Amino acid sequence: MLGKAARPESSAKTNAPVNICFITNIFPPDIGGPATYVSHLAEELHERGHTVAVIATADDPADTSAVFPFPVHKVSRQLPVWRRYLALIRTALRVARSADVIYVNGADLPAIIAGKLLRKPRALKVVGDFAWEYAIRQNWDVAHIDAFQTERHAWRVEFIRALQRFYARNAHVVITPSNYVKSLVVGWGVPGERVQVIYNALTAAVRVDATQAEAKAELGLNFPTVMTVARLYAWKNVDELIDLVPQIDPAAKLVIVGDGPEQAALEARARAQGVAERVVFVGRVPHAEVPLYIRAADVFVLNTQYEGLSHTLLEVRSVGVPIVTTAVGGNFEVIEHGKSGILTPLGDLNAMASAINELLADPAQGARLCAAARRGLDYFVWPRLVGETEAVLRRLAGERPLPDMPHERKDSAHEREGSAHEREGST
Repeated sequence: MLGKAARPESSAKTNAPVNICFITNIFPPDIGGPATYVSHLAEELHERGHTVAVIATADDPADTSAVFPFPVHKVSRQLPVWRRYLALIRTALRVARSADVIYVNGADLPAIIAGKLLRKPRALKVVGDFAWEYAIRQNWDVAHIDAFQTERHAWRVEFIRALQRFYARNAHVVITPSNYVKSLVVGWGVPGERVQVIYNALTAAVRVDATQAEAKAELGLNFPTVMTVARLYAWKNVDELIDLVPQIDPAAKLVIVGDGPEQAALEARARAQGVAERVVFVGRVPHAEVPLYIRAADVFVLNTQYEGLSHTLLEVRSVGVPIVTTAVGGNFEVIEHGKSGILTPLGDLNAMASAINELLADPAQGARLCAAARRGLDYFVWPRLVGETEAVLRRLAGERPLPDMPHERKDSAHEREGSAHEREGST
């Protein structure tokens, strides 16, 4: 059983400031979604009167180019993993000692261990299945993410899964960006009442002043443009998009915005398939410039194996470009098939190519999808996310004593079956 912690009297008051320690593995000047999320959330909570401290890993802990109105304690990412984890635990034991609540968004294992040692309330942000993603990055032979949840795997995969279950089960609250990810977490043995869905949000309104024609001219994309924006990992299935290029309008080109470990292999695949002249690799661009690229697209496509809840799809909806994406995971919570976009079965490249060609040939249909996609975006706004997160952290900081949690919970066949049904229901 986890120990119970006594909380300061003031933290139980509804409107009292909360002392929050963030622990993350990526933070500015690093770029990327988690760095943006944690830094913006920490700044907003600081502005609302809460005491904030951040512990983060960094390539160069001496880099002070990013300045914040609260302390940021950095641990070198260049250390071997075991030394880095020990350094994170030591730093957290010192910095988080006075915290009312610890909010973990990366560096999950050492952060949860430190929180347990301090007997502090712990909130954990889970945006996907780290064990599955890690196995894919290591080129280990594993099933699709949904089948991965219940199948048995090699010992090294099971070891990573066990670590993930440990830190998820030892958080007092797990925050997920979608009901789909919640269903995954429940499948790891975390009771549903301890999982809080807080949908992702755009940190700022997406604004592009340029027209599509102006964006195309500025970027040199003066042709029918089928675009994807993604980190080039294997589960994004960009290789399949390259394979379907011969099936789409001969005048069109596939434009790939983003970089990643698969880029060299994807460039080689385009050459091998004889479509190198119809595939444009843009590489990484500053996030502020991504909306301009999206504006230049005629069709946006995301051929992903899974998504927790895609920020990119929210941005595309906001810019106003027709979407074709896979019928998987959190995509069902962002796109309504036939109304705000087109969902195609995972692996059905003929269906995806057909949908792309229909939208290229019928701009009016695309305009109807875009008009519907813009409706409802006022929910995916940053103040709503901050307010819901603040409420969770206030509640957690004010609980005295903390609820007991089982140190380990064995998954029964009935529980595994139930979580599988819940995943199917969320889609």
